[in-house]
Amino acid sequence: MAQKAEMISYRHIDVLGLGSVTVDFLGVVEVWPPKGVKHRLRRFSVEDGGLIGTALVAVSRLGGSAAFAGKLGHSEMASRAIEALNKESIDISQVCRSPDAEPIVAFVFTNIADGQHNIFWTRQDVQYPKPSEFSDKRWFERTSVLLIDYESGASGIEAAKIARRYGIPVVIDVEQDEPYVGKAMAVSSHIVVSEDFASSYTGKGDVSDMLVALRSDSQQSVIITRGERGCAGLTEEGAFELPAYKVDVVDTTGCGDTFHGAFALALARKQSVIEAARFASAAAALCARRLGGRAGIPTADELRGFMESQS
Repeated sequence: MAQKAEMISYRHIDVLGLGSVTVDFLGVVEVWPPKGVKHRLRRFSVEDGGLIGTALVAVSRLGGSAAFAGKLGHSEMASRAIEALNKESIDISQVCRSPDAEPIVAFVFTNIADGQHNIFWTRQDVQYPKPSEFSDKRWFERTSVLLIDYESGASGIEAAKIARRYGIPVVIDVEQDEPYVGKAMAVSSHIVVSEDFASSYTGKGDVSDMLVALRSDSQQSVIITRGERGCAGLTEEGAFELPAYKVDVVDTTGCGDTFHGAFALALARKQSVIEAARFASAAAALCARRLGGRAGIPTADELRGFMESQS
């Protein structure tokens, strides 16, 4: 594994991700049980996930070059997380090995009736590297887009500032209002969040008001994902709305992460924000066809065929 990482250390990176990877324990139920009731799972599996980890898998499967900047140790969970990225041809040369560093561990329970899910997770021993800890100190010279999440905290903010200094777009994925979130969004060029987060964070009820409130300057682009209602965005050129692609939904786990990865890749390929959002919406829709955060992520050929059939 180390040999493979060394061989690909200095090739061009479409998307460099700094943030969370997880090991997910997945359970499927037919109905949500009442409080305090034992309930048999219809299915159970152990999968790999995380906001940044899953987004980078999307980048790689869609034909882009992806690299992960993280901090992980040598435990069973940490080794599994690294190997899962390696199997997806993601550059792991920027992973800092720290003895006690762990991935996030999550328990995901999905209601098969509508594909919705509840997630329980822990940050125990989770750490993120500062840019000064990256093995490639000149990472910004070979990176097209930096993708961070709210989990990366101060490390993500520092990396984002460096990226912006060198003209690199920074895409941020935010799910919860944490102490660093406001600063992290302010240093990002592209903010991509769910409608639930946008409403909670801004206190606004109208999507157009949320888009305006999330911006800290007029040059930022903001995308709000709305599930089956598509997505809405605001750029320097103005506001836009896109409808959702229709698929038979099995599990929505990982759809948001897939959107972020596909969106970042499209930006790396110099697509406009609207084109990138349309590309990402289609990728996220296909992700919902299968159980698990990464199982349904399409390949480049699958996505191309799907978009052509929908046009």
